Order: sequence, then C-alpha cells, then structure tokens
Amino acid sequence: HARGPGDLLGAVGLIHAASRAGAHAILRVPALSHAHLRRALQIGVEGVILPHVESAEEAHALVELCLYPSRNYRDDSHAAEARMRNQPFRRMDFSFAPPLVEFYGQRVAEFTRRQGESVLIAAQIDTTEGAAQARAIAKVPGIDMIFVDALRLSGLDVERVEEATRTAGKLLGGLLVPGCSAEDMFRAGYKLVCAASDQHLLASGARAC
Repeated sequence: HARGPGDLLGAVGLIHAASRAGAHAILRVPALSHAHLRRALQIGVEGVILPHVESAEEAHALVELCLYPSRNYRDDSHAAEARMRNQPFRRMDFSFAPPLVEFYGQRVAEFTRRQGESVLIAAQIDTTEGAAQARAIAKVPGIDMIFVDALRLSGLDVERVEEATRTAGKLLGGLLVPGCSAEDMFRAGYKLVCAASDQHLLASGARAC
C-alpha cells in the first residue's frame, strides 16, 4: 500500500484471505513505477489504485505499465492481427514439441488479452491539479475507475471529479466523504467506498485508550 510498514509479502496473506471470503483484492501502490505495479499484479491482486494522478499522461503511463508490452492501446485491431501473423513461432515447425510450445504465440496473446480484461485500473485524484485535469484523466482508455480522495479535496473539486467520471462513463470510487454515509455515496453512483482509513482507525484507537 501507499503508506505504512506493510509490504507485498504481507499482502499475499491478505489477498488469500480475501479470496477465501469471496472478496476482491485491490492494492494501492506507492508510485507510478514498473517494479511496484508489475509485482503487485504478480501476487494476484485484481485491481490497482495509483495515488496522486494529475494528468492524462500519467494515466496513460499507468495503463501501459499495468499491461504486458504486447498490449498497446494505441494500436488498432489490424495492427494486433498483423503482430500475431508475424510472430516467429508461427513460422517455425514445432510439430515435434508439446502443445504448450507449439502454440506459444497464440497462448501468449490470449494470456495478454485476459490480463488486460481482468485487472481493474484506478487513477486516484487527490490534488487540486488532478481535479482540474479530471475530464482528461477519465477519458484515458484503460482507466476503469476514478478514485476520489475527498479528504484532500474541496467540495467543488469533488463535484468536478464526480461529474467528469460520470461523463466519461467510468466507475466512481473513493474514500468516505465527510458528512455522508456509505449508503449515501452508493446512491450517488459510487461503486467502491472505503469507509475507513489507517489514519482514522489509529486516531479512533488512541481516543479509546
């Protein structure tokens, strides 16, 4: 996660526990980094949230880093088909080899397609600069959800991000807005609501002591 002493090794147990309970595991990564994102996806999370997204360029980079290199949103379907036809494995005779090798090209392409379809990619907007670019960020192909940190934004900025997300037809998620209940946010169109944070839980625990 973005803050705290936890690491990916500790997250593995949480992911397994969530899977056994029928829940979905989404991880917020610390930064826009190839190492952070790929390692997070390799341990089995079903979605990633990147904090502090402030531009469409950063959103594009997030999508690219979450997907395998052969998947490129800038290519059209004809270019993708051409790459498949030109894969060297398709021009070689692997009749002596087991099926996994014989159909390597097709299997890699299928795995790549499923990787992109099964991972939820969320851009977190938590700055005034990000809110000002919310419309452009939400329009980026491959961004599935805009995650709003209402604790760091003004009410006007939150409304701006919400409107941009709905206009783009993307999913809307976020931290619990002060003064609202989770039910209020779901009725407002949110699909993911984080009703607690580490900071809030620690503060509540300190007050209870």
